[in-house]
Amino acid sequence: MKEVGENLNPTKSRKLIIDGFELGENIIYIVIAILLFLVTLFLIYDAARTLIHYPTASSFVRWVVEILNKILLMLMVLEILYTVRISYTEHTLCAEPFLIVALIAAIRRILVISVETAYFPELFQHHMVEIGILGVLIFIFVISMVFMHKKMPPKQNQSQS
Repeated sequence: MKEVGENLNPTKSRKLIIDGFELGENIIYIVIAILLFLVTLFLIYDAARTLIHYPTASSFVRWVVEILNKILLMLMVLEILYTVRISYTEHTLCAEPFLIVALIAAIRRILVISVETAYFPELFQHHMVEIGILGVLIFIFVISMVFMHKKMPPKQNQSQS
């Protein structure tokens, strides 16, 4: 009498397990992509709603910064969506899109800090320290991206530009 699993050789069972994991991974990537797409649609709606509600002259700068803030947030979500797409199609994890998201987030925070400092001058000292730290982070992100492009093979480097 044959034992259970005797018909499957180790390479076939291993391939089935790997294929099962790959299918599960692809399903998760698709769900994440759909959720990110929905988040982007909600952000577009929110930015459009903010754009329509034109402020009074006294809060015009804050209104402009709020719209820019929302647009930069949309760019961050789109860049994460791009990373998910690359991970799904090529089954690799690329660091550059994450660096771009971090760069956008740091610039976005500096933008918000600049408006907060204008309206809340008592926070000036705290905000200058935060801007200094963000400046160093931006420098590190940019240097990292430059090094990554130098290390890429020429063909891949051209396709990313």
